[in-house]
This record gives sequence, structure tokens and C-alpha cells, in this order.
Amino acid sequence: MKYPWKQAILTGVIVGLFAIFAFTFADALNKKFAWGVNPSTIRGLTGLLTPIILGTGIYTGMQNIKRHNNGILTYKQAVAAGIFIAIITAVIVAILGLIYVIIVNPRYSDYMVAEGEKAMIAEGKSPEQVAAGTADLQKQFSVPMQLLQALVGQSASGTLISVVMALFIRTKKTKNQK
Repeated sequence: MKYPWKQAILTGVIVGLFAIFAFTFADALNKKFAWGVNPSTIRGLTGLLTPIILGTGIYTGMQNIKRHNNGILTYKQAVAAGIFIAIITAVIVAILGLIYVIIVNPRYSDYMVAEGEKAMIAEGKSPEQVAAGTADLQKQFSVPMQLLQALVGQSASGTLISVVMALFIRTKKTKNQK
């Protein structure tokens, strides 16, 4: 099977850049218009859009393999292509995220923790609860955890998308085929 490198790399770059720019843009609007939405919520909502892009990349990769195999694509080939794209995407998203949190916005983790702390205080949590919650946020927004979240999130969602999408994209056997 020919691996869909082009679709995988393109999908990874688009997902990674979208995640960074969508969050940055939405958070800037949130600050400018004082909407009061926690940046973690913005991050989560913009992150919910990335599987759509990932699914599109997986679809084009499956179709590319089908086209190169004279219209034939088994379920196994389709799933393998999708998982391949998901893993490459996950690695690229993790690398772009690493560049973002280390070079482009090295205060990202501190900002997310501080905003989470403000939200806990506004909710009236006790100092002990705020301290425990802040410690959890520091772990969640640490650089290693950000990398792990990108790797696991994109790989898992891409695998799920692949397993389902392959059912529809694969070549169906006709009555004459066994």
C-alpha cells in the first residue's frame, strides 16, 4: 500500500495552524469585547473543530489510495491510511504546539493557569481548592502535557474517524466477488 504522505503532512500543518490561530483569534476577541469566557473553554471549543479538518484529510487520503489502486480500497487499507494520517497529524500538531508554547508564546502556560485561577476565585472556591486546582492546571498546561494531549487527541480521534469512515469509503464487494 502506498502511504498518503502528502495528505498526512498537509492535514497536520492545517490542523496545527488552525488550532493555534483559532485560539489566538478567539481569545483576542474575548479580551477585546470582555466576553468573560475562560481561555480554557475557548481552547476546548476551537479544539472541537480540528477533527473536522482531520476527517477531511483522512477522507482525501483514502480516496487517493483508492484512485491509485484502480478504484479498489479494502477496509483494512482504508483504516491503515486513516490511522497513518492521524499519527502524522498528531506528530505535526505536537511539534507546532511545542514551537508555539516555547518560542511564539512562552507565557501561554502561565496565562492559562492564571486565568483558571481567576475563574476559581470568582466561583468562590476556598483557598485550598484554588491551590489544588492551580496545581492541576499547572500539570495540565505544562509543555509535556500539551504534547501528550496533541499526540493522544489527534491519534485517538483520527483512529475513530478512520474506523467509521472506512466502512463507507472501502470498495464494496459485488455478488460476483467472494
